[in-house]
Amino acid sequence: MPIAFNEMETRRFGIRCARVEDPRAPLTEINAAAQSQEIAFLSVRVATDDIAIVQALEEDGYRLMDTLVYYDAPLSTQPIEPRAQDDIEIRAAAPQNADCVGKVAAAAFSGFFGHYHADTRLSQDACDAIYVDWAKNCVMMQTRGLPVLVAQTSGKIVGFLAARQCEGTCANITLNAISPPMQGRGIYGALLDGALQIMAAKGYQKVTISTQINNIAVQRSWGRRGFRLQRSFYTLHKWIDAQDP
Repeated sequence: MPIAFNEMETRRFGIRCARVEDPRAPLTEINAAAQSQEIAFLSVRVATDDIAIVQALEEDGYRLMDTLVYYDAPLSTQPIEPRAQDDIEIRAAAPQNADCVGKVAAAAFSGFFGHYHADTRLSQDACDAIYVDWAKNCVMMQTRGLPVLVAQTSGKIVGFLAARQCEGTCANITLNAISPPMQGRGIYGALLDGALQIMAAKGYQKVTISTQINNIAVQRSWGRRGFRLQRSFYTLHKWIDAQDP
């Protein structure tokens, strides 16, 4: 099938959602699959150099929502940025920290400029809640190999960073955030350095990470640690209304 049913989005938004697995598949096949599964909302990611595919999707009713940039770096040559202030503790999250991590995500991702929030037909409250659920699940489902790290000050969690193994000796940083009042104090850099040190100690050789193209501050932090831009993707959405053929 050229599309895959998205259970998480369906549950969160209350409509039948799916993602396009192969953006190069004929649009007739994609649309037929969506109709047969009674899909109301489709999302797709397309490499930014596949302009012809993007234009064909736009002609079919898809709209651009965001642009993602992907960076990677070898773990053996990471320069270390000065750590956060002395009152910040970096440690592994415990399962009972899930709610606190969720609260950091709620504050940091409220109105975030990702592809969900860019779609005005989606509930903005539901878009916010996706990041909260994601953050809490990262804590509850973490492995010993790549723990979720939290930043804590005066007994309060003010930031977190989650990662996972993707392929072989490659690790991927999946989600991270700092509480807005605590941003600009070097906490993100401290979390990132802590994660890179754990990954290197565990034998990982490369780390990857991604963000929206306009999230400039974190990209500067990545650049100081040897990360380099590798690829980029557009995210597009299509709504299939009942009256559509």
